Formats: sequence, C-alpha cells, structure tokens
Amino acid sequence: MKKMRHIIEFVLLMLFNCFVLVLPFRTALWFGRQLGDIAFYILRIRRNIVMRNLTLAFPDKSFNELLRIARKTYRNLAMSMIEVLSFPKLNDKSFEENFDFEGSEYLDDFLKRKKGAVLVSGHFGSWELLGAAVCKKGYPMDVLVLNQHNRFVDTVLNSYRKSKGVGIIQLKFALKWGLKSIKRGRFLAALVDQDAGRRDGIFVDFFGRPASTSQGPAVFALRTDVPIAMAFCIRQPSYVKHKAKFIPVDFKKTGNYGKDVELLTLRYTQILEDFIRKYPDQWFWFHKRWKTVVDNMEKMY
Repeated sequence: MKKMRHIIEFVLLMLFNCFVLVLPFRTALWFGRQLGDIAFYILRIRRNIVMRNLTLAFPDKSFNELLRIARKTYRNLAMSMIEVLSFPKLNDKSFEENFDFEGSEYLDDFLKRKKGAVLVSGHFGSWELLGAAVCKKGYPMDVLVLNQHNRFVDTVLNSYRKSKGVGIIQLKFALKWGLKSIKRGRFLAALVDQDAGRRDGIFVDFFGRPASTSQGPAVFALRTDVPIAMAFCIRQPSYVKHKAKFIPVDFKKTGNYGKDVELLTLRYTQILEDFIRKYPDQWFWFHKRWKTVVDNMEKMY
C-alpha cells in the first residue's frame, strides 16, 4: 500500500513537472504564487504551525502583520518548488542573468587555499537554486541531504541536483564522506535551521528561545581547521532574480573543543536569525523549529 501511494505521488509530480516545463519560466513562477495563495487561504497547509512560529519569533508584530508575512512565505515556497522542477530547462545563461553574487571573493579565497571549506545555510529563499548557482559559478560543492520518504521522488530530486553539478552526500554518511569532501578541497554545505532533536543537536539561542541546532558544520570546520561561511539566496522584487550572499563566520578557538562547537554553532545561528529578521517572508516557517525543549520547559506546540 505504501509503495503504491509513493508511485501515485511520483506520477502526479511528474505530470505536474511536465506542465511546469512547458510554461515560460516567468509564467510558471506566477502560477507558483497562485498555488501559494491557495495553500495559504484555502487549504491552510500547516498554517497553524506557521502562525505559531511567527508569533514566537515576532511577539511585537500585530496579527495582520504576521498574516502578511505568512502569505508571502507560502508564495516564496511555492515559487522555490517551481524553480526546482524547472531545473531541466535552466541553462548557464539563466543563472548568469538571474543571479548576482555578493561576497564571492570569500569563496575564491577558499578555493585558492585548496583545503576545502564549510558552507552553512538554511531553508531560506530558493535554497535549492542557490546550490545550483554556486556550482554553476565553478565552485566544487557537496551538499548534505536527508533522504525523502518517497524514494522515487528522492531519485528525481537528486538527479536534478546532480545535473547542475551539485554533489550529494546522504546525511547518514555525513561524517565519513563529509570529511573526504573537505580533504579533496571541496565545499561542504549543510542546512542548519531545523530541529536537530535531543540526541544530535545542541541548544543555542534562536529568536530568544533555546533551539536544538545541528552542530555538524561546527564539528567539520573545527576538526578539519577550514574556514566556514554562511550562504543565503535572497529573492528580489522581480521574483525571478536572486542575490547570492556569502558571509565568512569569524571565530577564534578557545582551546576547549566542546565549548568551541557550542560557540561556533551559536555564531552561525545568530547570523541566520539576523537574515530571517531582515527577510522574514523568505524563511521556511512550516517546520516545528522549537519542537525539542530543554528540561522543565513548556512545549511550544
């Protein structure tokens, strides 16, 4: 029964994918915005979670302000999905015309060192498109990914990523292949903005609340002694254009490895929060970010 459901989901996705590929790119993005409105106003997919997260993050904003942010969040996510499904028809010219790079000199410096680097990002803007743009720019990058529940969809998604030069490392093999990636002088990229659980995450401040956060990028950077930088994809008002922005994470070791992991994790989480505050409608508010709580703390959901 489960396999049959996955097959049906896959077939429907491929039919929709064909529809997206037939449409002119700008028209497809317009269609994505309409789908976002349908998901927000009518289907209300995870709307309670989105509004709960926004209320926790921005207690000073009015309900109407939060609703406006939420609606734009749905629209951005829908457009991001359209962009992923458009990978087969996006060529080098598409990326050159629609991406402006800011801070790429840091990546150039990392590349010259030939020692690899760690890139940290989140489900921000069109994050899949960012990965493709970085590789199309000539930077060798491997991304840590979590397998989709539907293996048919997972296969297609990974094939789209690989078609743009993005290397794939499954999260369950992160330590082994992540270290090898860095040793080969490649950039290892990871998304760190979702709840990491009680076993694998460490609690750092995020919007004034302790949030279980992935310490993986900090561990990789400290163990290999390579630089670490944040990467963001910022959707521009035209919808089709993006700015890829890179910020080096300055950090000085204290000599205490455990403390260094915690401080570095906190540092890149703070930078992520700063960007979310500046562009709140471009972050993925659909996830229960504060699901894991510290002892004796009330549950957020």
